[in-house]
Amino acid sequence: MWAGQAAILLGIAALVAAIAATTARNLDRLGIQHGFDFLFQPAGFDLGTTLLPFTSTSPVYMAFLAGIANTLVLTVLAIALSTLIALVVALLCMSGDRLLGAIGWSYVEIFRNIPALLQIFVCYFVVLRALPAATDSLDLGGWLAINNRGIFLPAVGIGGGGGALVEALGLAALFAGGAIALRHRARRWLVLLGLVVVVLWAVRWATVAAPTLGRFGYESRWEISPELCALVLGLAVYNASYIAEIIRSGINAVPRGQWEAARALGFSPAQTLRRIVFPQALRVILPPMANAYLNVLKASSLGAAVAYPEVVSVMVGTTNNIVGRPIEIMALTLVTYLLISLLVAFIMHRIDRRVGRSPAL
Repeated sequence: MWAGQAAILLGIAALVAAIAATTARNLDRLGIQHGFDFLFQPAGFDLGTTLLPFTSTSPVYMAFLAGIANTLVLTVLAIALSTLIALVVALLCMSGDRLLGAIGWSYVEIFRNIPALLQIFVCYFVVLRALPAATDSLDLGGWLAINNRGIFLPAVGIGGGGGALVEALGLAALFAGGAIALRHRARRWLVLLGLVVVVLWAVRWATVAAPTLGRFGYESRWEISPELCALVLGLAVYNASYIAEIIRSGINAVPRGQWEAARALGFSPAQTLRRIVFPQALRVILPPMANAYLNVLKASSLGAAVAYPEVVSVMVGTTNNIVGRPIEIMALTLVTYLLISLLVAFIMHRIDRRVGRSPAL
């Protein structure tokens, strides 16, 4: 069996190598430059939103990494918000109340039948434009400001320079090694102790800077741009309509006798759902939920429509227009999405296996 699988992998590798070699020969024959040397050239452009230090003089590979970071941030935020909305919608659909059920079903039927790109445009050009201007921002206690230029959050930093970094790495290594060495029951106490130590360390070194009102509006190192807000909201609203059906189907898959037994034992409906029904429903919910999360990841490429610098916009759009290496850039982008998708699928598979092995109660 292993020999057959190895032969298939070798065959696939040989086919890919042959395609790459043929493509390189054809490009040489046509006098077209090829290769990945452009990754180390100055980018020549700026990014409106980036978590990594990047300027126009930074190499192209830094723009590539910044695009990946922006894609991951967008994906994580959209997944978290869509799951939260979906859970509420699913509970509304199953509430038994006519009005609440109608609201839940209307949400599902409306938003899953409107294209995701159109919902993003509505959020960007309609919803966010309705927010106040920068001079009339919604100021929440001086720590949070909201206007049509984005959401300005208090910036959390780490003081202490290199000493704080060494301490952080040392603590991480210490608790990671202890968690690996100890058995499952002892790990819980180690994790609790680790959380206490991390909180104490954060109190010692953490610095918090509130958004400041400058000449042209609020300024902060931690800012959620209007493009990111529109994408997160649009993708979350759209995908929540599908995830809500997954959650509802998983809960309905739990036998009705479980509800009746819990009621006979004196459990409230909330306790029944949280302690009995939902743990069993997770075994049905998680496999299709992985597909829904992968769809959110792939839909993050729609960020190019509102000029959000995710990996497709940065590489396939801006970088390709400057360096003119479409084959290499397409290959890098494809491999990036493939690796991230495999990582998400692996994480969901591990969670699914863990839930499948755990007891229902």
